[in-house]
Amino acid sequence: MEFLLALQFLTRIPINIRGTVTEQKIARSMAYYPLVGLFVGALAALLHFLISLITATVVADLASIALLVVITGNMHLDGLMDTADGLGSGKPRERMLEIMRDSRVGSHGVVAAVLTLLAKVALLGQIPPEHKFTVLLLFPVFSRWSMVYAATIYRYARAQGLGSFIAYLSKYELIMASLITLAIALSLIRLNGLILAAAAVVGAVLLGYYLVRRVGGMTGDLFGAMNEGIEVLSLFILVLLL
Repeated sequence: MEFLLALQFLTRIPINIRGTVTEQKIARSMAYYPLVGLFVGALAALLHFLISLITATVVADLASIALLVVITGNMHLDGLMDTADGLGSGKPRERMLEIMRDSRVGSHGVVAAVLTLLAKVALLGQIPPEHKFTVLLLFPVFSRWSMVYAATIYRYARAQGLGSFIAYLSKYELIMASLITLAIALSLIRLNGLILAAAAVVGAVLLGYYLVRRVGGMTGDLFGAMNEGIEVLSLFILVLLL
């Protein structure tokens, strides 16, 4: 049930969950976030394969990145845009939180989203064709792991909100998510998976520390920013490794 909860929470895939869904169950489902990343990555890899049969590789690259946005309902990219607007405002923390909650998107958010998408397409374009499938499987796994890390380590900045269930998290979810992530990485790229994992951990620690220091705690938007940032970092490291 926890995996289905994670899949329902992180994607737009219609899933009918029977029984009462509590914040405790949602918190426990975070252990399976990397598996959700693997699932959406597999869909993107399949789409990339099919489109590359009939058109140029760059079109398949763009389509696979677009699918990751669509299948998640633009949730993570929207969080990045709200975060960029808040941080770019130069306002005090309370005002930043208000700006991040505003449904309107400012210039900082637009620029952040465009640069992030361009970076993903450009980096994916640097991956040799024989490694595309593996890369599309991998980088969404590490980005979803980073949200589990951030939710477990840092306090929630708001009294209420989309991510308030993290109060029920324990170290168990982070340990499970980490083991799942490492197992996937080692099975796909062997010892290079350790290098990728180390880079993702360092990136998550630095990015999480910066965001929390600026905002005063984690929010749903910051989780989205973490996801997008670690996706770009993971792609960059995979370009160097492969």
